[in-house]
Order: sequence, then C-alpha cells, then structure tokens
Amino acid sequence: MKKIRYCGNCNPDVHPEDVKKALEELFPDIPGEDISIMVNGCSRACLTKKGPAQKTKGKTIVLSSREAVRRKE
Repeated sequence: MKKIRYCGNCNPDVHPEDVKKALEELFPDIPGEDISIMVNGCSRACLTKKGPAQKTKGKTIVLSSREAVRRKE
C-alpha cells in the first residue's frame, strides 16, 4: 500500500497535479509492500524538518517535488 504525504501547496513553481502524476509513474503500486512517500514542495522541507520521517512498517522515501517532476521527464 502506498501512502503519500505532500507539503508544497505554498510553492507556486510546482503544481501538485504534476507532482501526483510524476509519483504515480515513479512509484507504481507494489503488491505486498508498505511504502510511505514524503514529498517536500520547497527547500524549507517543512514535512521532514521537525523530526525524522514517520515510522512505517515498510519503506519511507523522502524527496522534493522538483526532483519527482524532473525524474519523470
């Protein structure tokens, strides 16, 4: 099961729909694995700045929205 947390609606340079599409292509559903994807929309990294990434049973991936969109291209 894939869980996505996105912080970045304050960033006018990257549209959330573009990030969502990129993430769907980069991380298709992988049966049997729990994956938490944490996406920071700007360099402030508010989503992960205050502490470590959320603990999950599976894997945690942290990336910036720009990185996700660039990798899609």
